[in-house]
Amino acid sequence: MRDHCQTIGIPTPFQQTMASHSPKSPTPSVTALAHDVGYPKDFIEVLSRSMEQAKRTDIAGGLLILSIDNLAMIMSGYGHEISETVMHQLASEITRIIGADDYIQRIQRDQFGVILHQIKADEIDYMAQRILSHIQHYGCSSDYGSLHVIASVARICFPTDADNPADALDRAFIALRNLLPDGPIRSYEQEAQRPDQDRQDMGLANYLSTALREKRLKMAYQPIINARSGAVSHYEALLRLYSDDGKISSAGALIPIAERMGLIDMIDETVLEMVVDELRRSPDVTLAFNVSNLTTRNARWLDQFAQLMRETPEIAPRCIVEITETAAQLDLRRTAYFVAQIQAQGCQVALDDFGSGYTSFRQLKTLSVDIVKIDGAFIKDLVDNADNRFFVKTLLDFTQGFGLQSVAEYVENGEIAKMLIDLGIDYLQGYYLGRPENRRRWLNDGEYNTN
Repeated sequence: MRDHCQTIGIPTPFQQTMASHSPKSPTPSVTALAHDVGYPKDFIEVLSRSMEQAKRTDIAGGLLILSIDNLAMIMSGYGHEISETVMHQLASEITRIIGADDYIQRIQRDQFGVILHQIKADEIDYMAQRILSHIQHYGCSSDYGSLHVIASVARICFPTDADNPADALDRAFIALRNLLPDGPIRSYEQEAQRPDQDRQDMGLANYLSTALREKRLKMAYQPIINARSGAVSHYEALLRLYSDDGKISSAGALIPIAERMGLIDMIDETVLEMVVDELRRSPDVTLAFNVSNLTTRNARWLDQFAQLMRETPEIAPRCIVEITETAAQLDLRRTAYFVAQIQAQGCQVALDDFGSGYTSFRQLKTLSVDIVKIDGAFIKDLVDNADNRFFVKTLLDFTQGFGLQSVAEYVENGEIAKMLIDLGIDYLQGYYLGRPENRRRWLNDGEYNTN
């Protein structure tokens, strides 16, 4: 169907091990530390007192460093005054969430520091997730309408993760920076043309965020045909967006925006819930659906998926999760783990758009997917392009040898369909065999009886 992910940063075991074996330098004073890290002195004083209290009482505390990752975008698109309004609103919202004895302060232009007093480690995680979730669903009001905010957070539990303010702030810094994707270094001149693009991206993100809140994301269903029998094998569930005036459009063009703006978690979680609901209501249908490349690295989505399958395990054999070849290229080991976790629940995994990248047959074997979907670029020109026919034949020989199922996408006419059948394809998908429809073909009236 189609990567900034809003996750909690925790120092890795490697970082903790290195810290425990590194020579200890003297802990800097509050004044020196404030000068070194550029955080307000009074914030560090509160943190120091809280950490000392935690050591005396043996009752844990927590430090959250919350980064507003698209503040520069808001500032570029709408100006200083609007960006400051957003930060003030966020401070008020976070204050409502944390405890009365907890402490929040803006410590950088784009960061808030939150000090949680007398809180357990698992409660720190819960609080961090709660703040992120609230920000994710919150639209800051402005003269330009509701503005969507992207945030990430680093969390430190003290005294277990750190026993002095310098260690706590250093580890929070490392954790937070590890969340952010590496990007190109840009000069001011290169950024001069960005305001219009930033406003456009923010506008699309706000539109998509509103559609999510108002539950205007729906599914369309395209049949996938068994090449031997001609019968419908299963359907691919494709995301559609209903506008305010009732018009329906594909949400595919908005997915890259959703990934950049931190909305993809919400979208993929919503899609999962809709597909599972459909499978529960229709015991005779099998559905395939896509997930973002980012979702293959999202432990929370996997937990949600496993929980839904445990609740109704009978739907698992009728559920197919589609991942892209790009996800495998980004991190083969992590993607293989994702595939194994899905299959452990009794579901199948399809590798979509195969051939669009440079995944080798050896890597394909490593992934151990159940289904390979051949990229449509090879199918469209199959009749006239000998190289494409050779690639498709080679791939089908490989999949058959390893017991994998194959799907050809973009089957647009009968000549292509016949050639694919002769080559030994298992399943066919394309407009020639059926377009995506907003109705449910497997029901007589196309919709459920809601009486």
